[in-house]
Amino acid sequence: MSYAKIFILAAAAVASLAVRAELAPEVEAKFLKAIIASSGTAKIACDDPALKGALEAQGIAVDSSAAICWVTNPNIAKTMKQFGRLVITNRRDLASSASVLILEDNGRPKLILNTANLKSAKVQLSDAVLKIAEKM
Repeated sequence: MSYAKIFILAAAAVASLAVRAELAPEVEAKFLKAIIASSGTAKIACDDPALKGALEAQGIAVDSSAAICWVTNPNIAKTMKQFGRLVITNRRDLASSASVLILEDNGRPKLILNTANLKSAKVQLSDAVLKIAEKM
């Protein structure tokens, strides 16, 4: 299955969600699964217990040494960026350190890429992800 189809299926699966301040961990996990698959890696670093459970339920390996990391702490985000990791977050205030933001926009998930940070990350995403995401 192509990466574009995976993203379309993930978006369709969550399109009917009620409006929330934040996306549910299960929704974030679906997007992370597609991002991880598009990068050619099979694992992610994550210290958020709720999201970690959702990732493991999706069959994603959680490993602190992974090149892709889910971050919610500003200090950790800056450190991971300096090490060339692909930093993903759901917090707008971490946009300067993150490569990918997964946000809620009018009840729907929205993928935003920080192209400058994406270029400096050691992990690159597929063209399918680059095409569907909004750039900042």
